[in-house]
Amino acid sequence: MWKPETVFEKMRGLTHPLLRRLLGLSPHCVPEWLSSSRSPILNPKHSSLRQSCSAKPGLMTATDVVNYWHEVFKTNGIPEARESSEYIVSFVLGAKTFQSLNSKSLHTPLTAEQREQIQQLSNKRLERMPVQYVLGEWDFQDLTLKMRPPVFIPRPETEDLVSLVLEDECQKREKNSGLCFPVPVPDSVILEIGCGSGAIALSLLSKLPQSRVIALDKEKAAVDLTRENAHRLRLQDRIHILHRDVSCSNCFHCYGPPVFLPFYFDGGRQA
Repeated sequence: MWKPETVFEKMRGLTHPLLRRLLGLSPHCVPEWLSSSRSPILNPKHSSLRQSCSAKPGLMTATDVVNYWHEVFKTNGIPEARESSEYIVSFVLGAKTFQSLNSKSLHTPLTAEQREQIQQLSNKRLERMPVQYVLGEWDFQDLTLKMRPPVFIPRPETEDLVSLVLEDECQKREKNSGLCFPVPVPDSVILEIGCGSGAIALSLLSKLPQSRVIALDKEKAAVDLTRENAHRLRLQDRIHILHRDVSCSNCFHCYGPPVFLPFYFDGGRQA
């Protein structure tokens, strides 16, 4: 069970040079809130990175800030603390991953605006908001999709599912092309029930240029997000998105057999 006292005890141990540097401390100085057992734990909402770094603002690099927020996330029990910190800093710097940043980006001091943006996003992560919602976007296959609650976030294994469908389609076309008299392959019409963010439908459309998609979801938020992502990727002309409940007895009467019928169940995994 999470106890504030336990977190505070952990924070008292964070007196290494990096934290001192971030807080603008002299080598032999420990702040009163760390030395007193009645003081509050470090809460970035009330003790912002901008304020705590004011002593040496020109020295804060991407690596420094990643290390700082890693410690804060870890101390407050945030899962994947290091990855969360790296994703947030990378996003603010316009990169997909921290590893993709070049040496100049890693060692150039961050601006006040960048530190403030990192502060705001990290505060959301401290509230256990999933990183995908914190950033407002996420990569799926080769696409960057907008993400926002309450629409479910695609799980990693969903990408494997898409790969299987693509492999199956590819095998069908290869088998047909090897015939002495190839039979014209009709364009695939993919029916997706529960489209969510549109990750599955749009990734299939991007890889199968002759295909079309009919996407359904009973939640208007999901329909709106799929439509937004389709327009951002310029795939809106090949997808028909319906705000429809699958339990409707006649909602499929005008469509042929579905190629793909994925269902998404929330496993209740804690962020």
